[in-house]
Amino acid sequence: MSKTNLIDISTKLIQEAYLADNRPWVIGYSGGKDSSCVVQLVWNALLGLKKDQLGKPIYIITSDTLVETPAIEAHLLSSIEQIGEASAEQGLPFQAHTVKPEISDTFWVNLIGKGYPAPYTN
Repeated sequence: MSKTNLIDISTKLIQEAYLADNRPWVIGYSGGKDSSCVVQLVWNALLGLKKDQLGKPIYIITSDTLVETPAIEAHLLSSIEQIGEASAEQGLPFQAHTVKPEISDTFWVNLIGKGYPAPYTN
């Protein structure tokens, strides 16, 4: 099966799922290749629908963990901003949001202040 056929099939499945009910969608977005691909596939699928079919919102949510490097954080916040702007310009139902932990729930407060164990791999 060609790459084009897989994209066409994915687009049709996304459109059918979007139109199946009125429940909003939430897409977790990290700015990496996988979540960027999901957003792009859903975006392109919705572009193929009629404007009167775009009634339910799709929330793109990213988490500012307060641990990333400044360059990564700037890229993530910039891309979320661009998603919001492009959605408004194109009349799509995407709403992009960034969530942040309360200071008392940040990684460093939990690790150093509360003594939570550090993440590790086996």
